[in-house]
Amino acid sequence: MTGMTNVTKLASEPSGQEFLVFTLGDEEYGIDILKVQEIRGYDQVTRIANTPAFIKGVTNLRGVIVPIVDLRIKFSQVDVDYNDNTVVIVLISDSGWSASWLTASQTCFH
Repeated sequence: MTGMTNVTKLASEPSGQEFLVFTLGDEEYGIDILKVQEIRGYDQVTRIANTPAFIKGVTNLRGVIVPIVDLRIKFSQVDVDYNDNTVVIVLISDSGWSASWLTASQTCFH
């Protein structure tokens, strides 16, 4: 994860459940760490016609086609820049399919 955002391991919550916490604008969001498949740098994606602006496209993740959703655009954040701090959080659903969220923020574990 060279050149990407700092990822800091913090103590788990008293409940024993851990979260990946990331910041969008002035707000923090958390995802159950068990839903996170991986955190990776942003690569170019294949655009899909007639999709909303927040759907950046799809990428091939070791043979699995994964949609890339930019939460900054979805939540109407004005300044959207793709740089070394832009990370893709790859999630896995209960049904087994994968999706990715794009953030450009400080990311840590709680």
